[in-house]
Amino acid sequence: MSFCSTRSLLRVFCTLILIFAVASQTCAQQRREREPNSTYSMRRALLSSQTDGPIILWGFTGREEFSQSYIFSQENNFYYLTGHNEEGTGLIILPPKKNPNLAEGPREILFLPAKNPGQEKWNGVRLSPTDAGIETTAGFPTVKPFSEMRAAVENLAKFYPAFYTILPYQQENGGYPHEKAVVDWLKLVAPQANVKDIRPRVEALRQIKSTGEIAFLQKAVDLSLGAHVEAMKMMRPGLFEYQVAAKMVEVHAMGGSEAEGYAPIVGAGPNSTALHYDKLDRKIQDGDIVVLDVGAQYSGYSADITRTLPANGKFTQRQREIYEIVLGAQSAAIAAIKPGANFCRDDKQSLYYIAYNYINSHGRDLHGKPLGQYFIHGLGHHIGLDVHDPGGPCIPFAPGMVVTIEPGIYIPEENLGVRIEDDFLITETGAKFLSEKLPRDPDVIEKIMAKDSASSAESAEKIRTVIEKYARSVGEDDVSLAAEIWSREQDVSMTYPFGEAHGFEQIKQNVYQGFLSSITEGKLTVHDVSIHVYGDTAWAEFLWHFEAKLRANGSPVSSNGRETQLYRKGDRGDWRIIHVHYSAVVPMPSK
Repeated sequence: MSFCSTRSLLRVFCTLILIFAVASQTCAQQRREREPNSTYSMRRALLSSQTDGPIILWGFTGREEFSQSYIFSQENNFYYLTGHNEEGTGLIILPPKKNPNLAEGPREILFLPAKNPGQEKWNGVRLSPTDAGIETTAGFPTVKPFSEMRAAVENLAKFYPAFYTILPYQQENGGYPHEKAVVDWLKLVAPQANVKDIRPRVEALRQIKSTGEIAFLQKAVDLSLGAHVEAMKMMRPGLFEYQVAAKMVEVHAMGGSEAEGYAPIVGAGPNSTALHYDKLDRKIQDGDIVVLDVGAQYSGYSADITRTLPANGKFTQRQREIYEIVLGAQSAAIAAIKPGANFCRDDKQSLYYIAYNYINSHGRDLHGKPLGQYFIHGLGHHIGLDVHDPGGPCIPFAPGMVVTIEPGIYIPEENLGVRIEDDFLITETGAKFLSEKLPRDPDVIEKIMAKDSASSAESAEKIRTVIEKYARSVGEDDVSLAAEIWSREQDVSMTYPFGEAHGFEQIKQNVYQGFLSSITEGKLTVHDVSIHVYGDTAWAEFLWHFEAKLRANGSPVSSNGRETQLYRKGDRGDWRIIHVHYSAVVPMPSK
């Protein structure tokens, strides 16, 4: 994913009264895994050692977005310090006690919403301050109701002249309603206090990943690699961009990803030159180049992977030329990645300049000009809880940082965009290539695509034969032939003109021995057949025409319509029907 985040946390801003008074109705999907409580405790201790006043933070309220599809995800800095994905929470961290005259009491307090059995009937059980053993579960010595947070802050204001919280950004991402709400609340509760920004200190900690964070990122990377391989296998002209994205998201979800790291980017042809293209509505054409910037999230941590593919499985000469220049630029930067390196555009020795100089000294545009002008974004960024995690381009790399390397060339005049992006862990001596298993070599990519293309073509022919048998089985009311093509699995179903049937035995009774037995001299013809193969599953769609005579009086009947069929590949390589759906009705005989 290129230099600027596509996601915005700018949601609807609830008033302070609403934030306090209204219980959240949001669904909160817990992270697959979390680090030990001791890890979060250590982070809080490190942070408090750098301050001379209390740190006051809120988690997100669960009211950041009003949508039935909204699934709560905690504010990243709050999650980094607590490991909790509960909405409506608060946190107070006191600095090390140096003055005996300062307030006595707990040094850390987690505030949770009060128990709400009525809400839990809808959204499931939540952590609450009255849960048995909540201190051990939460990893805090003191856990209180959120309603008591104001009184706690008012009391601390008697002893501390300054408070720390996260102040709203003043530039690109400025004015987050959540951050402004916390600051406004603090000024209301402790009007005399000097409010200072804790963001730089938290972000400095977040740049160096723990062992657990690295494991979560590797899992997110591995899920992303699987999705990209599936995309290579399914890619072909005729698909829509959204279909490729949907398959990749499915692979992520099936592997345990809670969400996408960012909105999937699948841009074909002219859309390959738009850095954060997200409409996904183009039908992929023969000869298109397709940029796939799609990364999974796992346990809150986001991978960021990009590959560029030829839609028809074979790069054109020009596409390969540009691809190999981008690959060469990335390889040159990878060779130089180590502690102390950076992405800074003001540093002539930076990785950015290594990549830029490679691009600018290789190849030309259609007007004979160097290609450097088409490398229009930074070379990389940090990843972690956010796909664009804290860490500026001029900050020297240090062991434990995880960054991307993603050069790109985008030439709108040629409808040609190429980006290659991979993820790296900075080590003591260099870097670990986290996404190395995903092919970058254009020859290897073409072989993967060619192999699956041949396999898909073979499968499509087998399915076409099944469709022919299916048409005969319906037209001739042939139960034996139907038994050859229908799966025996329990999830088999059929939506036919007068109802539904589940399982082959019911389909046989209701359709072949029931509905079809009332007609004779039937003939089902199909045309405009479209078959789409995805590994061991496939779907087919076609138009059909049916003619027959009523067995009761010989009256002719006919109908036209569209039909969709789903298929599954068996252990022996045979394709069987698992679902049929009609879109037209054949008249039944009169009684």
